[in-house]
Amino acid sequence: MRDRIIDNLPQAICDSVALPHVRREQFLVYLMGPYRTFDVEALLPEDADVETDAPSFATWNEASGEYAENEVLRLLQETRDCLRDRGFNAFLAIDVGIPLDEMDAATQSIAFAHASNATIFIAPQVGDNLGVGIEIGSVLEDLLPRDRMDGPAADVTPPERTRRMMVVTEPSVRSAMLGAVHARWDASVRTFTEAADCCRLCAQFCTHIQNEELYGSLDRLD
Repeated sequence: MRDRIIDNLPQAICDSVALPHVRREQFLVYLMGPYRTFDVEALLPEDADVETDAPSFATWNEASGEYAENEVLRLLQETRDCLRDRGFNAFLAIDVGIPLDEMDAATQSIAFAHASNATIFIAPQVGDNLGVGIEIGSVLEDLLPRDRMDGPAADVTPPERTRRMMVVTEPSVRSAMLGAVHARWDASVRTFTEAADCCRLCAQFCTHIQNEELYGSLDRLD
């Protein structure tokens, strides 16, 4: 998947646009966000109760949120472009151009996170009810098998790959799932106030991961 992502990004495939080459082509940064819809029932176990077991979602409510759906996508694209200007090969799922009839959205997210050096979920305040969403939930679930998720968060040992994940949110976002991201998966959670601040936090995180690959304990993926 790494090679496919790297090869596809400079091309206009399906609805994706061609992205310019970057200095660090092999350093992939997958940016996720609440900008696509999902079939909830298809992603839950067969014995799950959709009414009680489904994760919370962004409700696109312009009266209570600060963003409409197209504005969230624009924030993600601005952050992607800002990171690419700094040399990181940042991308959104829609940039890779894999048709949904070939691979569904949640499966794509898991594959992209596996293939990337860093994965960042951007969670702005978009409405009444924002969890980190089914997309990041499915990625985190893939990181840690269910049989290791039982019991208190303090007793769980997250895999090393969670060090490559970060969630950036606006200060107004409140979600129990965000707390679980840090407590159970030990992934970074940061807050931003504007697009430039979001890019700065993401760039700092990418630089940290790059340094950990070069000089620390993280394996290089290139």
